[in-house]
Amino acid sequence: MLYYPWDMNAPSLTITNEQVNSLPLLLGIIIDMGIRDLIDAHVTPHGNWEGASVGTVLSVWLSHILQQRDHTMVALRDWAADRVQTITSLLNLTLRDTDCTDDRLATILTILGNPATQAVLDAALLQRWIRVYRLPTDTVRLDSTSVSVYHDDVDDASLLQHGWSKDHRPDLRQFKLMLATLDPLGLPICAQPVAGQKADNGLYVPAYDAAVAALGTTAVLVVGESKMSDLPTRGHMVAHGSCYLGAYRPAHATAEIAGWVNRALARADTWVKRETVDRDTGEVQLDTVIDPFDRVQTWVDPATQQLHTWTERVLVVQATAYQAGLRRLREQALARLTPDLLKLALPPTRGRKRYAQEAELLEVVTKRIAEAKLEGLVQTAREAVTLRDGTTAWVVTAIWVDLAAWQAMVDRLGWQIYVSNTTPDQYDVPALVAAYHQQPVHERTFSRLKTRNLRPRPVFLRDETRIAGLVWLLCLALRVLVLTEQRLRAAIMAQFVKTPNRASIRAVCSLLCCKTL
Repeated sequence: MLYYPWDMNAPSLTITNEQVNSLPLLLGIIIDMGIRDLIDAHVTPHGNWEGASVGTVLSVWLSHILQQRDHTMVALRDWAADRVQTITSLLNLTLRDTDCTDDRLATILTILGNPATQAVLDAALLQRWIRVYRLPTDTVRLDSTSVSVYHDDVDDASLLQHGWSKDHRPDLRQFKLMLATLDPLGLPICAQPVAGQKADNGLYVPAYDAAVAALGTTAVLVVGESKMSDLPTRGHMVAHGSCYLGAYRPAHATAEIAGWVNRALARADTWVKRETVDRDTGEVQLDTVIDPFDRVQTWVDPATQQLHTWTERVLVVQATAYQAGLRRLREQALARLTPDLLKLALPPTRGRKRYAQEAELLEVVTKRIAEAKLEGLVQTAREAVTLRDGTTAWVVTAIWVDLAAWQAMVDRLGWQIYVSNTTPDQYDVPALVAAYHQQPVHERTFSRLKTRNLRPRPVFLRDETRIAGLVWLLCLALRVLVLTEQRLRAAIMAQFVKTPNRASIRAVCSLLCCKTL
């Protein structure tokens, strides 16, 4: 039937404009990952809960966090109200104005802040993703970071304490975040907030236990920094049937490590060499040299008093890039030191100190060389000169570098020690070094969580259970980012194999550069 503008019986037409942006894509990804269904299956709110379910509200909140990069509770209500028709159509429900209030979001954070609830959800989500996306579960990486907050003074039992800050803000209170991720994606397995003053050494065992519980297996290689290499931590992993790989540099083993480096330098002909191919030139370059050996380790489990004995592989490793970087630092220090020493070669005048005794000049020279950390490398010659008034003063007459000592110093730069209980049948020596050198993937996860995409700071919460819930929610948002990137990469590879067309690949690659990711 045709209606005319003057026809009074024509139905009214209402047009609603909403800024959609990437909201349909984000909600589609979140629903497809099963987040809403699994949360609703494992989280039961109190009996007076009405309206949209917890999983539905969280899905909307996750979309807001990923799109706006803002986790504040007060911002969600107005944002959702401006897109209510889109959200209602996509989720096939009626979203009430009270479903996204800050009170309701605070209640959800209280639920999510329960460690038992987090453990159940972590296991359920991870098992689904491993099965659906066929994720490898061979390697788990553990590390910690700190999150600074602007809170006032709190009691000594609080989560928010002063401690060594990785944000370089020792003036602020902080809490630490222990994160376990799954290689090679850097997918967060679990995140544990702990008090900001706690040392990292004691955080690895609880994080390891939570990670293997979520994965449902202990048959993993656990990779971590030097603080993971405490003997009780290594022994705990061995006792539970896992393999470990970590840097080893405890303060009590300085002399021992120096001896290992000396032994490695003495048998350079037996080094295992790891080479890489330069992508630009195609040139084969030496990446790492390794001097491996085995030793026996023992540990008594304090809970069961059971003795565990295993063979540990020690890898004395020198990375050429790391060595070159340290050498540049020494060269820069030498470049800064030389002009300072040359000033001591000038005769004393007004404003320039006079050294009447050689011992006095030598003390100054020795101090400046020590401050540059070039002891034994830079040498000087000194002599007394006669001034115009007939008196004498000591000056520096020559500066040189002991080339043999310099080369010996360069040879000793860049050595690191890795320890592992793996066998050669599981991982050969180059594979172990390559696995450890994937640490930047884990650091990229921290970068996304703290600075690039999610930004937990500032934390507008005082209840520590809700702070823990917010951390879990942000890690869930990070999981969405990581898995979305993995799916896009898989699509790129499939498209390339099917039709290696530059235009089609460029179109898929453009998705990787969108603001959401």
